[in-house]
Amino acid sequence: MDLTSIDVALLLFSDLGQLALFLILARRRFDRSFPLFTAYILYSSLSDLLIMLSFRHVSEKTYFVIYFANAVPEFLLQLGILLEVATNVVSPVKKSLPRSALILFGFIVVIGVLGAILLTAHSSPESLNRWGRYFLRMNFTFAILRLVIFVSIMGFSQMLGIGWKNHVLQIATGFAGYSAIILVVELTHHFTGRDEYRYHLLEQMRIVGWCVALGYWSYVLAKKEVARREFNPKMASFLISIAEVAGENRAAAARLSRK
Repeated sequence: MDLTSIDVALLLFSDLGQLALFLILARRRFDRSFPLFTAYILYSSLSDLLIMLSFRHVSEKTYFVIYFANAVPEFLLQLGILLEVATNVVSPVKKSLPRSALILFGFIVVIGVLGAILLTAHSSPESLNRWGRYFLRMNFTFAILRLVIFVSIMGFSQMLGIGWKNHVLQIATGFAGYSAIILVVELTHHFTGRDEYRYHLLEQMRIVGWCVALGYWSYVLAKKEVARREFNPKMASFLISIAEVAGENRAAAARLSRK
């Protein structure tokens, strides 16, 4: 398998971007508040470098095996980042947050998981070989889950008084934007199949999208964080209404169970 000069330039630019972001995270002590996000950036930098060095010297099948082996810890780190971001969003207001709000968030996540499973069941063209179908299906699933969950976190962040200049929301925004790009790439892969030129071009777009996310994070996370706002009356009223509706539903269910 061969890399073009554009591929090499994009991969090197990505690695430099990851290194620059890691240095910013280390300097500003993000490893304390976001240890998994910091570890993910470092791991991505090292794994991308390893994959780039091995790309020229392995077969297509071996490359997919390496990719899947690398994807396992990467996926686990991404799941950890989801929990890390969600914890940073919810922890300061956990005591005042209605249980129904957490249930609503969990429901959205479950819907996202089910939607990803249904969509990816028919997301890989038959023209691809088995490894190619696995490759596209896994990327498609991850893209949908990341987009749904991080957009949900962004929505809850706004509701809970976290502004766009808060670091936790900026991390979620970067992942949501990158996931949207990946989703477009994977959908296009589905319709183009084995068109090697388009496939290669789309993979370059994927790297460009990651570089944009790295640049965004490097810019916003290097700045001083704006403290989160307190609940305003509108937010408090919304949360109270959720709790009241949940209470009414539980009471109605209890009455029906006694009949």
